[in-house]
Amino acid sequence: MNKLKKLAELLLALSLFTGVLAGCGSNSANLNSNENPNQIAQKEPDKITVQSLWLPQGQFAGLYVAKELGFYEDEGIDVTILPGGTDISSEEQVENDVAQVGVAFYSSVLTYQEGGYDFINVFQTFKESPQYLVAKAGSGITSGKDLKGKKVGSWFGGRQYEFYALAQKYGYDIQKDINWVQQDYTMDQFISGEIDVASAMSYNEYLLLLENFKEEEINVIDMNKEGVAMLEDCLFVKRSWAEKNRDLLVRFLRATIKGWKYTAENPEKAAEIVHEIGQTSSLQHQINMIKKVIEFVIPKGSDSDKIGYLDREKIQQTIDLGFNTGLIKNKIDIDKSIDSSYWEEAIRGIK
Repeated sequence: MNKLKKLAELLLALSLFTGVLAGCGSNSANLNSNENPNQIAQKEPDKITVQSLWLPQGQFAGLYVAKELGFYEDEGIDVTILPGGTDISSEEQVENDVAQVGVAFYSSVLTYQEGGYDFINVFQTFKESPQYLVAKAGSGITSGKDLKGKKVGSWFGGRQYEFYALAQKYGYDIQKDINWVQQDYTMDQFISGEIDVASAMSYNEYLLLLENFKEEEINVIDMNKEGVAMLEDCLFVKRSWAEKNRDLLVRFLRATIKGWKYTAENPEKAAEIVHEIGQTSSLQHQINMIKKVIEFVIPKGSDSDKIGYLDREKIQQTIDLGFNTGLIKNKIDIDKSIDSSYWEEAIRGIK
């Protein structure tokens, strides 16, 4: 019996010793895990989908640069940029939660705000209007005062209101005094003489024209110089989404500012990034486009600290002109239309 008792005690002791070793092994593993950051599970990045206004091109370079160079990733955000098109509405995409951030003309966002959509402009990309009206030098058309009775091409779809404001400036009846013509997305109608005056984005169609014409052969009517400019490219979101995701939106805007700043400082490299993604036109055209676009993102006399800045005076001008031309039926309260606090917090985080 004594032998059996001693054997039982020995087995019990052995069992307890094995348990202690197992416990020590577990504690050691936990200790090593805590000391090695590579073994710690990383937080999943927040996701944001951006609905662009058009196909990938220099017009939106800051967004693509921020994504490709990891500026969004540095802020803990996984960003998807959806290309736009003639049949895609950024406003509807954001309203239906397909995207959280939309790129659109601010003038267009105004129409949706008036229609009850709870959108806010949080980042005004373009500080000036890039829209031109162009005429051949021999036509004698040099300003808005020369448009009466002329065939003027417009893309419509919301882009005509600056031209309507121009006509009103000179006392013309928008519908009776000017022959508005639906313009396609080439400059063929202008080149052939089918229309007297054509719409041209200064960073795109106008540059394409210069491949066939010398600068002195084209008269340019600049909406900014005429005093009828309406703001275009901006970033807008649902107000309710922004309020629930303030920190995320601020981080997104901060990375976007860095993307545009890099684009301004490195237009050729930015163009290579955009061209690789979209290849919608030649690399040289993308370079030329970006150099022109930067003039609207950072106008002369401004600096990179103002990228995305919401200029209340120019925003109010857009609202007023939109009301005067019939784009919107009521003047929208500027403080309900924009919210600059997200941008202000984002820019403070960069300095």
